Amino acid sequence: MYPLKFEPILKQVLWGGDKIIPFKQLNDTLDRVGESWELSGVEN
Repeated sequence: MYPLKFEPILKQVLWGGDKIIPFKQLNDTLDRVGESWELSGVEN
């Protein structure tokens, strides 16, 4: 059986902020991130 690989899906919203990017040590330049889907069956 192959390992499952997941990547977080970051959702930009008006009420979001920029503190989750360094907290999760992600290499994204998004701003106003309000949601971070860490483990989900939803596709990007």
